[in-house]
Amino acid sequence: MAEINKPPVTYEDWIDLGRVIIPCLKGTPIVPNYTDPNFKITKEEWKKNYTHCEIALRLDQDVDLDVDNALAKRFIPTYIKACDAVSGRKGNPVSHYWWSGKAEFKQYILPKDLENYYEDFPHGATICEIRHEAKRYTIVPESKHSKAQEIVKWERYDGITPYQGNLKNDIGKIALSTALCITYASAGQRDAYCTAIAGVLLKHTDWIESEIDNFVFEIASASNDDEASKRSKKGTTSKKTQRNYGMPKLAEIIGCSTKTIATLFSWIGVKEATSEEAKQSIGEIIEYGSDRYFVKVNAVVQGESVEKDIVVDGPTLRNKKAFYDAVISRAGVWIPEMKNSDFEEIMIRKFEARSKSKDYVEEAREDTRFIKHFKNYISEQKAYTNKKELAYFGMPYFNQQKNTLEFNLDKFEDYLHRQKINLERVDLVIKVQRVLKAKKVHGKFDNKSCVSWKIKDQNVEQEDLIIDGEFKEITNETT
Repeated sequence: MAEINKPPVTYEDWIDLGRVIIPCLKGTPIVPNYTDPNFKITKEEWKKNYTHCEIALRLDQDVDLDVDNALAKRFIPTYIKACDAVSGRKGNPVSHYWWSGKAEFKQYILPKDLENYYEDFPHGATICEIRHEAKRYTIVPESKHSKAQEIVKWERYDGITPYQGNLKNDIGKIALSTALCITYASAGQRDAYCTAIAGVLLKHTDWIESEIDNFVFEIASASNDDEASKRSKKGTTSKKTQRNYGMPKLAEIIGCSTKTIATLFSWIGVKEATSEEAKQSIGEIIEYGSDRYFVKVNAVVQGESVEKDIVVDGPTLRNKKAFYDAVISRAGVWIPEMKNSDFEEIMIRKFEARSKSKDYVEEAREDTRFIKHFKNYISEQKAYTNKKELAYFGMPYFNQQKNTLEFNLDKFEDYLHRQKINLERVDLVIKVQRVLKAKKVHGKFDNKSCVSWKIKDQNVEQEDLIIDGEFKEITNETT
């Protein structure tokens, strides 16, 4: 085996280290199936077929931190515990950090609405990325970089060793610091900017005050803030003064959405940041009709912000799972997960502030539909002007002199059942009382008991009346 401190630069060196190498031309593998677990090229095969190729290391055993934004390099000495293998090229020196082991692949990319901040950087929105897995590879030193046509060089090598710490957390700090350096506030807003950073960290992390102090100070220093020393106690002073600056304040100063700020802070594992982002995803609620609401949903599709409308009922607004299912099925977009308590909070606030659509459908109200069913019942059964029809046959009775309409509740209930409208008796009585404004009457007709429900101040269409003789009545109304 090769000595651990001998920098690998040839295909023999890498094969001796037990690594899998891939032949590439202009950065693209020229062999199939290089991700297969059993893929392997021997020294003899390489010497015979691939000496003209660039050497790419398959990253199934190793981790490669690829730094694309030069500002990130200012924070690497602060947050990276140690790295014994570093490479780079003339156009981007000290840009690849190597460790053995495993890591989750992740790209740290600035959101689209920060484009005016990153558009002039050589790699645009990309700050850095962490690479690992058999399907990923990196060009090794002494091979030509595919895009820059420059030879990659070792800048430090004492073996490819495991990282001593939490690599994801530490790279997240580097990426977030870089982003906040890129978007650093102009003079006059810097103190509020740094206070807001500290506020987010105090609220959403378990960092101690001194850790927050140092984090903010490093950002201020890297941003060439001539008053960086004044920002060095933001964690301590913000906790003491209990200033409530946080994500909304940062969004205001930077000129972006709170959702974007939440995305940046999610890089350091701020789970609540996702909830903040999710809250921004739920927009205005507009009442359209009885138990029907338009909800505006804000989402990001392929890097672009889009606004969608979905129609839901009241129970869906109250149920997080049902609402998320409605968003994905009806709008075809994904919104981040939030805690149940946050969902309830945002929905209560949005519901209480809801507006009524200018196209509000009054006919869709449940009460209006019930009144329509009653009118259809009268139209079908007709209203008689002789109370005998009510007393003996349960038919609706209309008093033309008093403009009152009486009906038999059992008959009306039978009609509703025929229309496949099934209400519990207690619910039917409630609607008759509250919607139709009817009162129960215990009366008599020709000494026969006549129990009915009476509605005052009613008009019945002429075609719905059957006129007959006069009568005398005795009534005793109850409410």
